Amino acid sequence: MKHIGLIALLLTTTLLAACEQKPYKPPVPVTEPDKSATKLFEPQRDALDKAKGVEKALEQAAEAQNKAMEKAGQ
Repeated sequence: MKHIGLIALLLTTTLLAACEQKPYKPPVPVTEPDKSATKLFEPQRDALDKAKGVEKALEQAAEAQNKAMEKAGQ
């Protein structure tokens, strides 16, 4: 008889725990992205563009030097 009472208690506890209501979460309002957020990485982008420009200038200088060396070698 003790086991039947224990089983009934466990079953009741399990059923009550399964029927527990979940807390209500209100929907998150949709907001437009902040315009200042796009300016957040602007300095880094500018620095990257400047570095790419320097790289192109170095490549052109290297090409010019190679052409000058070829002309001098002939």
